Amino acid sequence: MSDHDALVRAVAAIVEGGEESDAILRAAVDALARASGAGAGIRFVEEGAFSDGPWAGPAGERAAEVPIRYEDDVVAELVSGAPLDDAARAAWKRVADLLSPFCLVGWDIGGEDWEP
Repeated sequence: MSDHDALVRAVAAIVEGGEESDAILRAAVDALARASGAGAGIRFVEEGAFSDGPWAGPAGERAAEVPIRYEDDVVAELVSGAPLDDAARAAWKRVADLLSPFCLVGWDIGGEDWEP
């Protein structure tokens, strides 16, 4: 099993764990950050613009984004602090598919810094 397959399986286990949406998303972001060795996060579409959600790992530049779609609409995006090669991007896309139903809740942080 590749590291990318292990990441997808880890996120699938998180999703199947039955936690609340926010706990699932925080745990998934943490798994993405650990797997990439860089920062990782989710940004939600709110009122037509992206709004920062949970982040794990070192802060820094956004090097790659992977859209999260629900019924053909972009509802959020996964953000990586490191570039993603083709294999990593494919794994992150699979993770985005797993997380899509949990990204509909949005994160109203009212302009405050997000902390888990």
